[in-house]
Amino acid sequence: MSAYTEVVPSSDPMTDTDALSTTPPSHLSYGSPHQQLAMNHLYEQFQLSDTILNNIVHSFQKEMKAGLATPSTTPASRSNDLKMIPSYVTGYPSGNEKGTYLALEISGVDIYVCQVKLKGEGGKLAINQYQYKIPDHLTAGDDICILIDYVADCVSDFQRRIGSGHQTVYSMAISIGFAVRQTSLNRGTILALEHGFEFPNAIGSDVVALFHSRFHAKGLGINIVALANDTVCTLLAHAYQHPSTRIGIVHCAGTNCAYYDKVSNMQKFLAQHPKEQQFSQTTDMIINTEWCTFQSDDFPMSVYDRQLDMESNNKGIHTFEKMTTGMYLGEIVRQVLTGLVDQQVLSFDVDDEDCLLRFPYHFDTSYMYVCEADDDWDHLEDTRVVLEEMCKVGVTTLADREIVKRVCEWVGHRAAVLLGAATASIVKHMVECGVALGSDEGFAISISGNVYKDYPSFHPRVCESLKALIPDEVASKLSVGVVKHSRIVGAAIVAMMAEKMDQPQEDVL
Repeated sequence: MSAYTEVVPSSDPMTDTDALSTTPPSHLSYGSPHQQLAMNHLYEQFQLSDTILNNIVHSFQKEMKAGLATPSTTPASRSNDLKMIPSYVTGYPSGNEKGTYLALEISGVDIYVCQVKLKGEGGKLAINQYQYKIPDHLTAGDDICILIDYVADCVSDFQRRIGSGHQTVYSMAISIGFAVRQTSLNRGTILALEHGFEFPNAIGSDVVALFHSRFHAKGLGINIVALANDTVCTLLAHAYQHPSTRIGIVHCAGTNCAYYDKVSNMQKFLAQHPKEQQFSQTTDMIINTEWCTFQSDDFPMSVYDRQLDMESNNKGIHTFEKMTTGMYLGEIVRQVLTGLVDQQVLSFDVDDEDCLLRFPYHFDTSYMYVCEADDDWDHLEDTRVVLEEMCKVGVTTLADREIVKRVCEWVGHRAAVLLGAATASIVKHMVECGVALGSDEGFAISISGNVYKDYPSFHPRVCESLKALIPDEVASKLSVGVVKHSRIVGAAIVAMMAEKMDQPQEDVL
């Protein structure tokens, strides 16, 4: 069972066009002169010039280097935006590795348990997966062990369902949605619980030790060999079937990126591990950038971006995330539409108590997909359904629908171009540091997440932006693959890689 789409060759989506040339136009087919004037002004607020994009790339690369460097001890030093967290995963899968591995993911109140059988032969694999729900009464308490005992019961049930006894000991990697400070491949301290969980005794505990103790108490034949970040999993899930993969991106409600870098570039890591013998400075290790936190004065924030930021619960930070991800894109559109209503550019009224457009975050980002894909220019019926039936705005005109469609296009286009610029920053850093490309080799980028997968125009826009911001000789060797179900499958690949790292070099497949 393959969980992937094919890697799209760079020559297909990365045409020889400027990053800005495909920006949807501001001209209205049905609008009045007043509406056209207002839309021309709005259009300018969502444009990204080549100068702005190149400045963003430069700022991003600067932050990457700062995140990898030894922290300055001078009072003037500041905390950099990109955390550049070592994953402790080194080396590359070949697609020929074989074995059976388990993966556990806790995402909110969802538990996913997965068995992946790696068959080799260029990346063949088979997957068994089950999903469980955490009951409300197990989300808080005095002892985190009550939650982990429940998770252990789910894993035991999963093994029973797939006919896997407890006699065989399987390697497992785990991915959890808690804030963890990872100190080695299979060690990490819980810093905070999120998503409504509250167990005071969990803070400061080693997450792997907690799971090991409860699993062993239940008699489960499982050895937890690695903690797995979701973006690292995206990279490795794709790399098993496409060994040239060097970058993994998750872009959905949030966003993040992982990539390979040389240990010799990781001065902070080397300073923190002066006696570490496992990692040669010539070794390549996966770095988790945590790029959702990226800030830049070069971001051209519109009045609507600033309003969203002011009303958010994390004001003044995570600007890149707020301008590009599924959590916020629909809200930016809603802010624009209510502003256009106030300016009497749109004919409908949002003051009716049934109108959902009045309420923050009630224009879902998925509505943008529908409006953008609506090519029935005589009626724009799908856009009408979104506005009148989903958002309850009342009767709309064809001009209203066209304006809404354009707003969705502009907000979505800007998000994709910014994601392309961030990706270009990673690519340029890798090439300059000699990580990605050999003399004749190319490399692949794997991307997962609902926004990237479900938004029809997002992928080609990202590719156009990426191509415009990197040298032609690099773009010609680049491919981008859209990955499905990557995180949990990738965690199992991390477990395999953990075993592979422990093998003597001559025994590695």
